[in-house]
Amino acid sequence: MKKIDGLSIIIPCYNVEKYIATCLESIKKQNINVPYEIILVDDCSKDKTTEVINNYIKKNDNIKLLKNKENKGAGYSRNKAIKESCYSYISFIDSDDYLDDNFYEEMITKITNNQADVIVCDINCVYEDGSPDIVALGCEGKVSKLNIINTGFAASPCNKIIKKELLIQYPFCEGIMNEDIASILAIIASCTKIIYTNKTKYNYVQHASSVQNSSLSDKRFDIFISVAELEKRIKNNSQYDEFIKAVAYQQLFLFFIFIIPREKNLFKRSHYLKLFRKKAQKYDLSNNELCKENLERRGKKAYFLYNLLFKLNDKGFSFITSLILAVFQVYHEIKHHSFISKKISVIKDDITLDDLIVLAKKQQKMRVGNKTLTVVVPNYNYDEFLYQRLYSILYQKYKISEFIILDDCSTDDSRTTIDEIVESLKEFINIKSIYNDNNSGTAFKQWEKGFSLATSDYVWIAEADDYCEKTLIKSLMKPINSENDIMISYADTAFINKKGIKILKSIKPEIDILNTHHWDQSFINSGQDEIKNYCYLNCTIANVSSCIIKKGEYDEYFKASSEFKQAGDWLFYINIMQNGEIAFINKPLNYYRVHGNNVTSTTKKERHLEEIKKIHKYVTKEFDLKHTHQDNMKKRIKFLEHVWDLDR
Repeated sequence: MKKIDGLSIIIPCYNVEKYIATCLESIKKQNINVPYEIILVDDCSKDKTTEVINNYIKKNDNIKLLKNKENKGAGYSRNKAIKESCYSYISFIDSDDYLDDNFYEEMITKITNNQADVIVCDINCVYEDGSPDIVALGCEGKVSKLNIINTGFAASPCNKIIKKELLIQYPFCEGIMNEDIASILAIIASCTKIIYTNKTKYNYVQHASSVQNSSLSDKRFDIFISVAELEKRIKNNSQYDEFIKAVAYQQLFLFFIFIIPREKNLFKRSHYLKLFRKKAQKYDLSNNELCKENLERRGKKAYFLYNLLFKLNDKGFSFITSLILAVFQVYHEIKHHSFISKKISVIKDDITLDDLIVLAKKQQKMRVGNKTLTVVVPNYNYDEFLYQRLYSILYQKYKISEFIILDDCSTDDSRTTIDEIVESLKEFINIKSIYNDNNSGTAFKQWEKGFSLATSDYVWIAEADDYCEKTLIKSLMKPINSENDIMISYADTAFINKKGIKILKSIKPEIDILNTHHWDQSFINSGQDEIKNYCYLNCTIANVSSCIIKKGEYDEYFKASSEFKQAGDWLFYINIMQNGEIAFINKPLNYYRVHGNNVTSTTKKERHLEEIKKIHKYVTKEFDLKHTHQDNMKKRIKFLEHVWDLDR
């Protein structure tokens, strides 16, 4: 196998003294098994960027710095560095981003083994405000040029390694924004062989001062110049029509949906809508199948709204379109309280022990309902969330008969906090703490312990790092108090980040993978029916904190679930719900806290997939499922094999 002669790593720089060291350090960590050079191009930075770079140059022979005589933009800087480069393959890094540790080892190995012109990987969006990372796939579905072009970051040069001769043939546009569209997309469309890997990621740092997050101006409409240049470059390509439809969707339609509404001034937005109409008319976006599919996925309201906006704007009613957007934004802000802040924590902050005492006294005065409830709080190293969690539990509008806090050998200050809480509240409520001598190794063991200790009719496993609305338990207990045979009552779940900011408003689209609309309204259903028609395929209860479960003798169920490392909760829910009915509350009253982007190894994915297969086999046998169910299971397994890259 012919090895590539080397790699030129090109980094345009402008005012990045805060970030460039992290970027360069991420390159130093790489295992680059071919000759390489690093070319930095300073675009007339006004801060200490060049000083930081020069310190690295002193210690590294293969780093060189080029300087522009005047500020020219990223397109000019990249083209300049390409001309100066020594090797036949090029990698680009933006100076405020960084690489996964295995980035070049994976990318170079694959491009060599496949003798490819271009290799693409996923992009990990890293948010400076603390929001969880989001991974944008470099290719969705079967690897093809069209499926790579039809992704949000297709035009980025940074998650790719590209043959130099292609970059010379299709240089970056200069002096405009979105300079990479005409270059990178033309290369993807024209190259002989392109490959994709999901074994590594490019880390794209999101911060308010970046070009793409800057305020709207006429300059942002340079995107149409770049798309027009792309059309010229690929006009003779056999897939021209398909490629341009995908580009129009990804680059122009989403510009209309996400970028133009950022302008808050009614008249300025009207101007941008008029400008968009003039430039986008030739692309006929309202009849683009990809645009239609996107709107359909957003639901009926969004489909109606954006169809209306497109038609009005196309007919020249830009001001009315802008006015409708303004009304919609006001409605959205009122509904989501974003008039106070764009990102508001759902969690009460600055909670004190006195706050907990006040709520404990209120709990003390409440009357016991028809059914009693024990709350179990499993904890492991969540000291920073304990006050918030207890506050959300004590604030419930339903009498809780028993509070049990379990600690699984935390190494932080959890036990000190728990002791303080229990000692202060035990005068008013029935609360106790139970400490493990040895770490159980799994949260599921703590659930089992909680059920064995609980003395009430129902049990609520309220994980220590989650949170909830004050009406959660009252809402969950309502169907239970009217029906005698409900085994599980659960609510819709929203996701929050570490700071308590909502990042996913509902779990329903994630659990309703067959698009049944089963969860579009609250319901009480037979547990057997729920398994046979919905829960057989995937776990439909997203988070244990979202549900209350009838107390029972579940030793056999816990024993069966303990054989699983990742899907044991799903099997546990199935075994319980088959004994009676299940209730669902169509409100996101539970908040599941996501702590960040956790990388899952291939081994864990393989194990998880095997566990899913085992549960599929179990429900098929126990509940006499039909062939259609089994077909759905096969499709689900194939889908997971593909997205987890286990079919290669």
